[in-house]
Amino acid sequence: MFKPVITIFITALFINISTAYAKVRGESILDHLTSKVLGEQRELIVHLPNNYHQNSELKYPVLYLLDGQRNFGHAVGSLDLLNQSYMAEEMIIIAIKNTHRTRDFTPSYDESYNRWGVSGGADNFLDFIEKELIPYVNINYRTNNVKILSGHSLGGLLAIYSLQSRPQLFQAHFAFSPSLWWHNQMIFKGAEEFLANADQKSNVLYLNLGNEDGHMRSAFDRYVNLLEARKPKGLTFNSEINEQENHSTSALVGQTKAYRFLNSVHQCPEEVITEGLSAIERFYKSLSKKYGYQIQPSYSTIKYAAYSALNKKEYAKAIELFELNVKNHPYLPDGYDRLAYVLEANDQLKKALKMVNIAIEMSLVQNAENNSYKHHKAHLLTLMSESTS
Repeated sequence: MFKPVITIFITALFINISTAYAKVRGESILDHLTSKVLGEQRELIVHLPNNYHQNSELKYPVLYLLDGQRNFGHAVGSLDLLNQSYMAEEMIIIAIKNTHRTRDFTPSYDESYNRWGVSGGADNFLDFIEKELIPYVNINYRTNNVKILSGHSLGGLLAIYSLQSRPQLFQAHFAFSPSLWWHNQMIFKGAEEFLANADQKSNVLYLNLGNEDGHMRSAFDRYVNLLEARKPKGLTFNSEINEQENHSTSALVGQTKAYRFLNSVHQCPEEVITEGLSAIERFYKSLSKKYGYQIQPSYSTIKYAAYSALNKKEYAKAIELFELNVKNHPYLPDGYDRLAYVLEANDQLKKALKMVNIAIEMSLVQNAENNSYKHHKAHLLTLMSESTS
């Protein structure tokens, strides 16, 4: 059953390549919803994955991005580059535009900061996200159960407050230069209780800081020390101080590092990969159970498994694995070209040529280096010519 379905999918994709061509780079659209919780309309910028329009069966993680106007460009751009480099999986990005930033991102009222605006509305804002925004996104876009909250400065404070107060709402949290100093470091009142119970609440946390001192640095150090002292089994975390960055640019660098850290959490060990697809599936089933959501094998994992089979001259198994990567990642030209090589090794030259042609078409959209694909095509044409002469 498996291989005919894959073959039909690849053939249909090749026939419709010109239709998919314009959409392969993803799509960014404006959206909005009226919030009863906040009593206002909230504007959204939505980025759909490169692959979104090509395979209507795939569902995606969702990154909820705070300070949406400011952070949308670099969050989308770095994710796109990492997707092409197999260092992050595709995601839908929901960038939330601000209306009352200090109100929404701070978990307590502090009259000392009234010049910034009213504070202390974090719980209300998280109610909006949980009860209105997430259901709206799930209805209107193809989502899976993985949700990530990403915030900078006060937004980073909100990300960590969300982790502590509603650990099941998001499965991963990114906090860049988080303002943990807020209101006499009130965030620590809930930190001890959360970490004491975190063994039962699997989650991922990435936090960083730029070259900052004063209350930013002291609160950050205090929180990291607490994490390292407790080391709860249910929380996978990584913290970094990026000395070359300042408060503003810590989000720019941190977003890329956070994507890569989350991706590393989902990577399959080499010794498992060499055992083949069944072992890989068992590993990801166990990993999914640990984190409480479905985690699919990465492009790199399946690629290495295919090469392991190819090295053993198990051509049918290698073809099946490369076809699986093409099905799950049809926007990556690399996948088609690698499939073409194993098809060539199995003397399926016409099908190999079809795959190389798709790789070349995709590379034009991805702005990827394609000379190797062109050389491969010329090589295949030569072989086909020799076989008929």
